[in-house]
Amino acid sequence: MTQSALFLLALAFAALALAYLGLRRGAASDEHVSTLQQQLAVEREARCQSDQALADNHDVLCRLVRQQDDVRAGERSRIARELQAELGCRLLTLRQQLSSLRDGAAPGAVGNLEAALAHLDATLDVVRAVAGGLRGFGPGDGLRHALERCLAEHAHLHGLRYRFEAGIDPGARASADRHARMAVFRVLQDVLATAQRKRRGGQQAEAAGELRVRLLESACSLGLEIDGCAGTPDQLDTLPGELVETIRAMGGVLRVIATAERRGRWSLSVPVQHPAASLVETA
Repeated sequence: MTQSALFLLALAFAALALAYLGLRRGAASDEHVSTLQQQLAVEREARCQSDQALADNHDVLCRLVRQQDDVRAGERSRIARELQAELGCRLLTLRQQLSSLRDGAAPGAVGNLEAALAHLDATLDVVRAVAGGLRGFGPGDGLRHALERCLAEHAHLHGLRYRFEAGIDPGARASADRHARMAVFRVLQDVLATAQRKRRGGQQAEAAGELRVRLLESACSLGLEIDGCAGTPDQLDTLPGELVETIRAMGGVLRVIATAERRGRWSLSVPVQHPAASLVETA
């Protein structure tokens, strides 16, 4: 063979060797990619299982919270009935007896009996307000009506003015979630009660002004804004711990935010569960 033929043969062998090495590297690369894809699929499956387990745990927690709310609502209703049936009836009987004594009392004692009757009437108003607050609202009651009633009773009892607004989306179904409605109602109750306790204890130098409450209802949430209670961020600790935890477990947010008037505004937002989702959950 000539030298040129040998050179061409060497080039051919070299080309074949390079092609073989390229095929080996390509096969190794494909195998590595396949291994990585399998590992990624396993990790994705594990992630999906973890997310599903987390979602299941959240659903269980929500159901437990709602069951606890039902138990607490039943207990509050029972206490309210007992207050009205026992304490209310006894106070009314006592008032009738004092009225009878006043009618036949000496002129000097009439003034004292009138003062006792006035004090007893104020006590009856307090008992009615407390019983109404514990009772909350029934399944057929509207949230707006319950909030207005709560505000009216509080304002009448403590001599306050109030303004109530309801920004309701006409297409919203948020009010169908009874647990979300109860959370909104209880926040208003406890915020008003906390503010009044602070006023009585002298912890708020601010004079009692107008209460401004706004109900915000959309297709996916219920909201509440309360102005006029001089809230501060640390006042979250003054609310019942179980109420705050219930709102958090429901995925809600309760906070005190600053306003332009340099006063605190209570702000609540609670996601709602529509009836269709409830049926799926309990099925």
